[in-house]
Amino acid sequence: MLSEHAATSEEFIPTEAAPLVSEFGPSIMEAAESRTSLWPTQTVATFVYARLHNFSQACRVMSGIELTSFVNEVRQILSDAVAKLGGEIAQRRPDSILAVFSNAPDAIRPDHAQRGLHAAIVAVHEVVELARRVAAQPGMGDLPPLTLAVGVHLGAADVAPRTSSSKGMVHAVGEAVEFARLLEVTATDLHWSIATSAATNLAAGGRAEKGRIGSLGLPDESFIDIVEITGLAPRKGSSTPPRMFELLREAIAVNQQWRKRSAGSNAAGGSAAAMQTGGHLLVEGYRVLRKIGEGGMASIFLADAGDGGPPQVLKVMRLDKAGEADGLQRFIQEFALLEQVSHPNVARIFRQDFSLGHAYIAMEYFPCGDLAARLRKPVDASTAIGYLKQTAAGLGAIHRVGIVHRDLKPDNLMLRQNGSLALADFGVAKQVSMLITDTGDGDIVGTPYYLSPEQALGQPVDARCDLYSLGVLTYEMLTGRKPYHAATAHDLLNMHIHDPVPVLPASHAHLQPVLQRMMAKQREQRYASAQELLDDLTGRGL
Repeated sequence: MLSEHAATSEEFIPTEAAPLVSEFGPSIMEAAESRTSLWPTQTVATFVYARLHNFSQACRVMSGIELTSFVNEVRQILSDAVAKLGGEIAQRRPDSILAVFSNAPDAIRPDHAQRGLHAAIVAVHEVVELARRVAAQPGMGDLPPLTLAVGVHLGAADVAPRTSSSKGMVHAVGEAVEFARLLEVTATDLHWSIATSAATNLAAGGRAEKGRIGSLGLPDESFIDIVEITGLAPRKGSSTPPRMFELLREAIAVNQQWRKRSAGSNAAGGSAAAMQTGGHLLVEGYRVLRKIGEGGMASIFLADAGDGGPPQVLKVMRLDKAGEADGLQRFIQEFALLEQVSHPNVARIFRQDFSLGHAYIAMEYFPCGDLAARLRKPVDASTAIGYLKQTAAGLGAIHRVGIVHRDLKPDNLMLRQNGSLALADFGVAKQVSMLITDTGDGDIVGTPYYLSPEQALGQPVDARCDLYSLGVLTYEMLTGRKPYHAATAHDLLNMHIHDPVPVLPASHAHLQPVLQRMMAKQREQRYASAQELLDDLTGRGL
């Protein structure tokens, strides 16, 4: 049953054909009657899939007469929102509807995206009104509230008339239909009222007001950008009272609040459905641009945060792929550690959160890549010293808050366009009291070429293990080769433990005392801190 407000505004939702014609042009209703003979099989249209949640719980407690009235009212609400805006029904079930909005043959410009989103907005409002009436009935107040989740997508699908007994309904199958269903599942999981593809929202020409954004990953590793719809924007010169549009926004917000309240009963089913329909990644609040890497625990994406700032890097780990709890703990710990530090030589981290079965960290993007790529060509002494000092400064910053990096290597030193360098990838960083072997049963964590002797021995670590790794890196920058080479990781670790500190070429002999202290086998013989190393370099005029 339509609310009182529905009959008071041509834009809100008209109750008769005449206002509808004045709003969208005289061809819409005429085309709706004749479209089955006009449509080609492959149709570009806007598809709307709406599903009423907590419908079955309400049905179970209603008597026969109440149940019949309730089911009929739900059917009318979902159907009227489609019919009054020139759409056609492709599938109708007691708690859901799939609708098709195509363009009228003589329309000046495509308007089906506008009408599809308009219908979705109106349907949410009418469901909220219905939910309030149901909740006010005796014995219904303790039930989870009725809520609507809607997916709207513009695309191509096969559309054809059904049999004459189907009362004008059409048959629609294809990718665009599945996207609309997937977007409804996404709206369910994110507790949105309406989710649409960004392209659909763009095609609507500003008719729908948008809220949050996101990117939904597909099995072929492509992405579809999505947008939350929060209201209907008035047309230019509209005579509709502003209060009508406020009521729509309020209804969408209330529906969203109720969705969050009943999230416990809906979340599991929604996530499972998302996987079944093909969605495997969604990070709310970011528009994913492309995949740029794959790590042991996480996939790496370049993303736009939608705030007008530079791109960011998203490190995303699927929770069902996390393996042992230690993997997720270490992933989350990376953020917890880095957010304590604000230093130009430490990578900036912006956010850590969970979204649709994933944990993710948003970090600074380094378009110039890492130091490993830079070291493929010789580095002059002044550049090497500059990198040494910047790395030491970054290490000093993390050491001051009690963090040991434990995996310092060229791959984890990132370069900015201004030439500065920043520490990154703290996935194995731990507080100083932890043992290196606590991430597995005797497993060695770290990269053998840069590992300190105490790490190789599985001993407790402190900040001085990072200074040893920095010494290895310094030797590599100055000579173009690593100090130790062996046929096996075991032999390489033994060299770190027992072999003497390598000797620099004569042209760098003035740095041999610095290298000797950084790479001393006994940590007590190394610099006590990164700041002591920097002070020594300054004292040597470097």
